[in-house]
Amino acid sequence: MNVQPAGHVVETKLEATALHVWLGERHALKGANISVTAGKTVSLIGAAGSGKTALLRAFNRLHDLNPQARLQGSVKIDGAEILGRGIDVAALRRRVSMIFNAPSVLPTSLFDNVAFGLRAKGIRDRVLIAEKVERALRRVLLWEIASPILDRPPDRLTTEQLQRMCLARALALDPDVLLLDDPTASLDPLAAMAFEEMLVPLRRDHTVLVATNNLEQAARLSDSTCYLASGEIIESGETPLVFSRPADARTEDFLAGRTS
Repeated sequence: MNVQPAGHVVETKLEATALHVWLGERHALKGANISVTAGKTVSLIGAAGSGKTALLRAFNRLHDLNPQARLQGSVKIDGAEILGRGIDVAALRRRVSMIFNAPSVLPTSLFDNVAFGLRAKGIRDRVLIAEKVERALRRVLLWEIASPILDRPPDRLTTEQLQRMCLARALALDPDVLLLDDPTASLDPLAAMAFEEMLVPLRRDHTVLVATNNLEQAARLSDSTCYLASGEIIESGETPLVFSRPADARTEDFLAGRTS
């Protein structure tokens, strides 16, 4: 999906091959093939029910939480298969963190919200936890607001700030990959733009796979774009080319608003 100069070694971070996902009777993903280069940002676009979230969830085994889900095919992180038995799923989810379309807030203090994953990992050093929490909050540009109220519930924060807090919780674990499932869906346009701008520098340090219903956001944020429809990847390629010269008429119709 990402064109590199001749002789350049490309490190594939995420890869799915012939991936099918069934959610009960619904065939949510049909033979998806995708390869994501390390350090790149890829947007998944498509209508609701197109398979975007099903694909995201496959990369950190979140389908395991749904007893009606069934997967077939291959999913690899750094070339290693993650489906099947013998995988430390908790460790996988620390490496491949997912942010949902609305803030997931724990009924505890702001500090404990961000530190949750660190403690779940078994870290008990209070100084180390405090350092990692501060660093994570600084990375999402929330430290100045959060530092005076770390010991209080985060109910004073706006929805956009809560979403930043959730991202800080993930970043505290130093993940390789960020999976973002329409992360600005619950935000107004101004808040969505602020959150998006905050994401820009993070893209330098992480591989990012973002499902979004905001086409302008996909065009601004991503190196490559995949268009999905009815559980199939219809087209993928470098974002400027997909948006300006789509190769498939179905992609062109979607981008032009002629299909939902």
